[in-house]
Formats: sequence, structure tokens, C-alpha cells
Amino acid sequence: MDDSLKDVVDDLVENSLEEHAPPPPSFWKKLQTSIMMVAAIMITAGQFNDTKDIFLSIYETTLTNFTHSIEYDLIEKVHVGSSMDYVKSLVGEPHVLKRSKLNNKLQFHYYSKAKYTLTLISSDDRLVGYSVFTLKDGFSPNIPFSEDLGEKTLAQAHKETGVYSYDIGNLLYYIESQDLGKQQMFLTLVRGYVEYGAIAQESQVDENYKKQLAKLIENLDEKATFAEDEQALVAPLKKVRQAVFPNFYAITELEPVIIAEALLTRYEFQLFTKS
Repeated sequence: MDDSLKDVVDDLVENSLEEHAPPPPSFWKKLQTSIMMVAAIMITAGQFNDTKDIFLSIYETTLTNFTHSIEYDLIEKVHVGSSMDYVKSLVGEPHVLKRSKLNNKLQFHYYSKAKYTLTLISSDDRLVGYSVFTLKDGFSPNIPFSEDLGEKTLAQAHKETGVYSYDIGNLLYYIESQDLGKQQMFLTLVRGYVEYGAIAQESQVDENYKKQLAKLIENLDEKATFAEDEQALVAPLKKVRQAVFPNFYAITELEPVIIAEALLTRYEFQLFTKS
């Protein structure tokens, strides 16, 4: 057979085999198979306890790297009213502690995780509030009694403007509160935007989002500084609320001003996380 004709035949055969070959195993299937092979080898060697620990460690590491389920499950176990001993059994000891200047009975406990920062507020060894903000784009835990973090703008999530707080100096942020009512034990939900947080829902904002939001908050501050009445703040406030996809939320039985006080300044955050 002529070499050129042979090459054509070989190509046709190869293409036919590729078209009818079974699809390659998925990444998860390959990973599962590899883990099971390692586990089987170690169990055969009589190291069952070590194998169990290693298997669980690999499993948790895999979930952490490719999903957020472990982190979401942990956050959902934190509840206002719990004892601090119980909460610390879940999240460990804090990296940083601060005492409230507005109420010296309150203490702020800061935890820096890979994907989020958790702040606990305690009084007499009881959890009276906590906050979460995302450090990783796409990390979007469920806000208790509400939507997933960053799923809606502030204006979409709650039509009425609650008690709000903002700053553009030591930290650029805008947060506002919503009373959850007696069905939720008179708790208060606070949510908003904090500059050192990541973007909870990547698909809903563009690359200029943070710059645009900073300008809106700065404009609100300018109007608040020079306005003669509250009516002058309606328009700039509306624009901020329509633009903010929250990357921060808090649940508390305290006044919203305490949540604002608990926010780390830009310098404190950099020192805390060494970023």
C-alpha cells in the first residue's frame, strides 16, 4: 500500500476510534478513585486509624479548595445567644481582641479565615452579635432570615432605608440595619459594603464596581456635610442603596452603631491580616 494512502487510512481509523471512545473520567471521578486507591493500600497495610484521618483530611481539603460548603456549614452554626465557650469550640480562639469604647461590657473577637473574616461580639460570656465579610470573590454565605450575601442590592433586599452608617476616611464603607421583628427575637440585620471585602457575587458587578461605589459614597458624604436639610440626602442615598451588593452582614441584638464600631479600620485590618 502506498505510504500516503496508508497515512490517510490510519488517520480515518484513529478519528473513528476517538469518536466512539467513552468520554474521559471527570476530575472528581479521578480524584475519588485516587483517594480510594491510597486508602485501600494503607488499610491493607494495617494502618486503619491513620488512613481514616488522612482520608478525612484529604476530603475536607478538597471540599475547601473546590467548594465553600465546609465554611458555610460552620458559619450557620454561629447563633446570637450562644455561650462563648460553645462558639469558641467551633471557631477556636480569636486572633485579635478589642474592647468597645461605647460599651465597656462588650468585647470584639476577630477571626481571619482564608475566605472570610468573622467578628464575634460578646457580653458576659454570651454571644450578642456577630458579623461576616467575604475575603474571596464568589464566597456568598446565606444571610440568616434573608438572601445569600451579595445576591441583591440593598434597595432590592429592603425597600426602606434603615439606620445607616458610612465613612470615607479611616475606612470606606456603607452599612444599614433592618429590624427583623419579634418572630426573629427582635434581632437586627445589618448589611452593606466594606472596602477590604471581596465581591460576594462576581457575576453581578464589573471591574469598575469598587471605584464607582467609592464615588457614590464620597458624594453622599459631601452632600451630608454641606446639606441644609435631610431632603438633600435622598437622591445620593438612593444611588448608594441601588449600587451596593453587600459583601458584609451582621446579626445582633445590639444597636447598629456597635456593629459600625466593631469594623476594623483600614490600618487595623492590614495589621491584622498582614496584607
